[in-house]
Amino acid sequence: MNRVPTIDDYLKVSAHPLRQVGGRCKAIKWRCDSAHPLVTIFTAVKNRKDTLPQTIMSVLSQSYPNIEYIIVDGASTDGTLEVIKQFDDRIDLWISEPDCGTSDAFNKAISMAQGDFIFWLASDDWIGPDFIETAVQTLLRSGADFVFGDMVMYNNGDAVAICKGEKDYVKSLMSGNPRFNYPSMVIKRECYQKVGLLDTTYRIINDYEWTLRLHLRGGKGSYNSSLLVHRRVGGFGESHPVRSVLEHLRLSRQHGLPMAKAIAIYLECFVRRGVGHLTKLFLPEIVYTKLKRTVRRGDSVPLD
Repeated sequence: MNRVPTIDDYLKVSAHPLRQVGGRCKAIKWRCDSAHPLVTIFTAVKNRKDTLPQTIMSVLSQSYPNIEYIIVDGASTDGTLEVIKQFDDRIDLWISEPDCGTSDAFNKAISMAQGDFIFWLASDDWIGPDFIETAVQTLLRSGADFVFGDMVMYNNGDAVAICKGEKDYVKSLMSGNPRFNYPSMVIKRECYQKVGLLDTTYRIINDYEWTLRLHLRGGKGSYNSSLLVHRRVGGFGESHPVRSVLEHLRLSRQHGLPMAKAIAIYLECFVRRGVGHLTKLFLPEIVYTKLKRTVRRGDSVPLD
């Protein structure tokens, strides 16, 4: 089994020679408040100048009073860095430098985080103003290691479906193909200290592998349907289905999950994709879109 990196490992790594740094972190003194523990929100981004402003504004609009915001940019070339600099005096810390992929960027951010709780917000996503306040209240009340909720999916600006979280998520988590809303998770920092950071050898299902690792070490989650993350459809995993399947099969071997079930699940996925591509070729766009919404998998509910 691979040795997963730790926070200490990342803190010992020298900064990349091309690293740029900004933000107001040197001017901030974090509040010590048991009723409002510090929450770190981080965004890992590369070449998302069009969507990043909405992401940033949703963080800056939070009602919760004790938030640290970190942005890790992977040396963007499309103007994303200029967008970040426009918010320099409202972001606590940002860095921009070449990285080794999403897992590496996540791990950098987590290792820099000072918060008691940590939340990843993707550069294509946004949250409502009470998201963090609701998450913290749930964590303090439940004593859970993490809290998660639902995701509203958007296509071309229109909300098309909601992916409901599973209150009883453990069975799904152990299936090899969970229906689990990772982008809605707010997590205790001590969980990363306990089980390590993301495994950088996984590029697509790094969040699943980490959550499974936490569960196998006794981590407990709590579901709150009031937590909503707004997400645009798409992503690296959807455009690389073969790699996604291979990573899931590798994860099943690594953690002793049922291989036969995982293979069956992904054979079904390939068939569905193949039928979907053929349908798109021969049906008018409006009919195809309507049909696609209707046959979405059971973890999402069409909104129309």
